[in-house]
Amino acid sequence: MEVCNSRGSFSSYLYEIRFIILFYVIGDWVSTVCALPQGMEYNPIPAMILENYGIYYLLLVKIGFIFLLFYAAPLIKASGKKWAFMKHTIESVGVFVTANNLMVVYYGNSLIQALGIV
Repeated sequence: MEVCNSRGSFSSYLYEIRFIILFYVIGDWVSTVCALPQGMEYNPIPAMILENYGIYYLLLVKIGFIFLLFYAAPLIKASGKKWAFMKHTIESVGVFVTANNLMVVYYGNSLIQALGIV
């Protein structure tokens, strides 16, 4: 199977994952920046990145994820409906973590804490 990644395919890919970029990358990162003064990061991987490298490195990791997904997308798309499922799963995680962080900013308590998970 030949994988063709070009400039045109990258721009169409960015359009296809626009909600991942909006919620998982930008929304989560900005809301994390705003929520950190009121709380702490409970997810161990971002917490380790924040502690050791800082907030901008977390953004760099998220952007790196977008590029990694770009190169993996043709293989995932070839396997049927897995691309749509994965894309919607990442979008949903982005919406959830953005909403969770915004609850910390505006209410001082996250949804995860309110549910008693943490």
